[in-house]
Amino acid sequence: MSDDLLIPVDPTALQDWKTLVSRAAHADDDAAVRMAVANDVLVLTVAPLHPHGLGDRMPLVLGMRMLRITTPAMDGLDVVVDARALLDRFARLEADGESVRGISIPPAEVRASWAGISPPRGPWEPLGTVSVGSLRGVAEDGIGEVARGTPERAGSHAVDSLRKQVWSRTALEVGYTPESSDTEHSQPIPAGAAFGAYVLGFLPGDGAAHVLRSGVWTRLSMPGGHVLVR
Repeated sequence: MSDDLLIPVDPTALQDWKTLVSRAAHADDDAAVRMAVANDVLVLTVAPLHPHGLGDRMPLVLGMRMLRITTPAMDGLDVVVDARALLDRFARLEADGESVRGISIPPAEVRASWAGISPPRGPWEPLGTVSVGSLRGVAEDGIGEVARGTPERAGSHAVDSLRKQVWSRTALEVGYTPESSDTEHSQPIPAGAAFGAYVLGFLPGDGAAHVLRSGVWTRLSMPGGHVLVR
């Protein structure tokens, strides 16, 4: 695997990159990061929630952030690496006191079942918006419910069962326009989508997320990034 640096056009984007990976690692001890380059755009994808095998009711929730890079020779790159390996690279560079321009790719790839599932590029049908406050409320309520429902000695199976129950249920519904009252054609948003936007730090202080649909996929788009769920 090439040891070339992935260098963002905007140097401040490196901190955004590190923050995304750090938050993904906090949400999932085995977090992986998919790094794919198309032309001069690096697409970073993480999965704060994902099913483990067939029959698992946990929704697949992907978080995506795009960065423009100065290294077009990396076009076509598509690798999946351990999130903590990336964080270690950030930490080593910072400890050495170097001016961090970019990050080299960890030499070892990892397997992540979700990484083989690519959301469609489009067309995406706009459905309307959902308030940031609503998403934050759903996420915080769900996190609280999981915390209260999993006593200290609860087994991993009980914890997983409760998390699936909480994050797979419908939390919000959005119609074709923000003012639409036509529930027949509304799009359900699982609570896991709100969780993904919350834990990855994509929710701004106020405002709204745009909701779009393509087939079985729903997308929440915010200034900080995108959450895709199916």
